[in-house]
Amino acid sequence: MNNEKPRDNEYLEIITLGKFQVKRGDELLSHDTSRSSRVWELFKYLLANRHRGIVPELALEDLWPDQEYTDPRGAMRALIFRLRKILSSSSSKDYIQYYQGTYYWNPDNKYRLDIEEFEKLIQQAMLLKDTYPYEAEKMLFDAIQLYKGEFLPESFYSQWSIPIRNRYYSLCLQAGLDLIELLNKRNDYAAIINIGEKLLITHPYEEEINLHYLEALLREGRTQQAQNHYTYISKKFYQDLGIKPSTAIQNIMQSYDKKDYILDLSGIQNQLIENYDEMGAFICTSGIFKEIYKLERRRGERLGIAVFLALITMDVDMSSMEPPSLERCMANLENYLIKCLRKSDVIARWSINQYILMLPGMSMEQGEKIMQRIKAVYNKNHVETIRTELQAVLPPDKYNS
Repeated sequence: MNNEKPRDNEYLEIITLGKFQVKRGDELLSHDTSRSSRVWELFKYLLANRHRGIVPELALEDLWPDQEYTDPRGAMRALIFRLRKILSSSSSKDYIQYYQGTYYWNPDNKYRLDIEEFEKLIQQAMLLKDTYPYEAEKMLFDAIQLYKGEFLPESFYSQWSIPIRNRYYSLCLQAGLDLIELLNKRNDYAAIINIGEKLLITHPYEEEINLHYLEALLREGRTQQAQNHYTYISKKFYQDLGIKPSTAIQNIMQSYDKKDYILDLSGIQNQLIENYDEMGAFICTSGIFKEIYKLERRRGERLGIAVFLALITMDVDMSSMEPPSLERCMANLENYLIKCLRKSDVIARWSINQYILMLPGMSMEQGEKIMQRIKAVYNKNHVETIRTELQAVLPPDKYNS
C-alpha cells in the first residue's frame, strides 16, 4: 500500500478507529450507511480479513448468523456487486478481487487505511526503540493520535469484530506505556501528562495510565490537578464499575510527598497556591480532613477558639437505592455545602452517604442555626432528605455561649 496521499480521485481513505468513514477526495461514500447497511457491513468484514480473504458461506455466517441462505454464493455475489459499484463510482479501479471461490481486498490500489498505518507506526517504533528513542517516541505518539476510539464502534455487537477491537485497544495501550517508558527515561513529565490525557479519553479505566498520569502531575508540582483527577476517577470507578481505584492509585496520593522531589521555595509556593479557590468551603479527602482536624484542635486549645464537627447524612434507603443514583445525590449535596458554608469551613466525604464538616470559630448556637438552615433549605429543594448532627471538638460546655 502506498501511504503517501495521491492527489487524484482514485485515492480511497478509510477510517475505522473511533468511527467508520470511507472517502474519495471530498466525496463521502459512506454517508448513507442506513440504506446500504449490509453492503457496508460486508466491506468492514472484508477489511478486517484483507490479508486472508473471505469465503461467502463463512462470511455470511459470521455477519448474519440468524439468517439462512439457499444460495449463499449468489447472495454474496449480489452484495459484492453493489459494493464494487459504490467503491468504483468515480474510479476505474477494482478494489475487490476474486480467486478460487474467495474474495480478496486488492492491496495494489491507492488507499489509506488507518489501522494499517497504526500498526506500521508501532512496528517501526519497536525496531527503533533502543537505538533511536526520539524517532520511536514520534512514531508512538503518531500512532496514539490515530487511535480516535475503538475499532468499528458501530459494529460493537457483531461477534466477529470483538477480538479485532480488543487487539487494537491493547496495541494502543501498550504503545502508550512504551512511549511513557521512553519519556520517563529523560524525565519529560510534561510530555507524559500530554500523552496521558490523550490515552485516558480512550482508556479511562487502565490503572497503569492513571498511575503514570498522577505521578507526572505530582512531579510537575501540579498537586491540585492530581487531586482533582484522583477524585474524578474515584467517582467514575465507583459509578461505572462499582469498585474503588486500586491500592496503588490510592497510595500514590498519600506517598508522593515522601519522594525525592527537589524544588526551590518558589516552586513549593507555586504548589501551595496552585488553583487556589477563594470561593466556598474547602473540600478534601477524609485523610486530609483528619490532619486538618488535628491542627485545628491544637490551635483551638492554645487560643481558646471553638471548633465544631458536624455530620450530614443522606437519609435514604441504602438497600434499594442504586449506587449511581446515590452518587448523584451526594454530588448535589457536596456542591450545596461548598456554596453555603464559609471559606474557613472544611468538608470531606466520610462514608458512602455522609459528609463531615469542620466549623471553626463559632458558638454552639451559631452552629445549630447553620445546621438547621442547611437541612431546611436542602430538604425543601430536593426529593431526598438529609439529617444533621453537631458536636464541639473541645468540651461542649466551654463553647455553649
